[in-house]
Amino acid sequence: MDKLFLGINSHVVCLNKETGEEVWKTKLKSSSITNVYFDDDKVFAYAGGHLFCLELRKGGIIWENSLKGMGYGTCIIASEQQSSSVIASQLASQQAAAYGGVAAVGATSSSS
Repeated sequence: MDKLFLGINSHVVCLNKETGEEVWKTKLKSSSITNVYFDDDKVFAYAGGHLFCLELRKGGIIWENSLKGMGYGTCIIASEQQSSSVIASQLASQQAAAYGGVAAVGATSSSS
């Protein structure tokens, strides 16, 4: 695999791992992307309560699922090809980020 996928600032970005050059960039509807996952010839991105499926080669949106009734919380994307340790690591990092944000807000509120 010679590509690296980033979820950043309302975009999914595909970079060449060897050169760092941008291969493609796709803007999604939401300003927050919490997870990007690569599987076979597709890239999946969760953003703002929606799951997007993108083309691997050019980044075009293949489909979008609004995940109706599921809310806007953190999301773990996994497949049968992914080990349970990778999934556990993703969950731990997302929980740490969420708790860090809560702690920062609490510290700001209490200093006011």
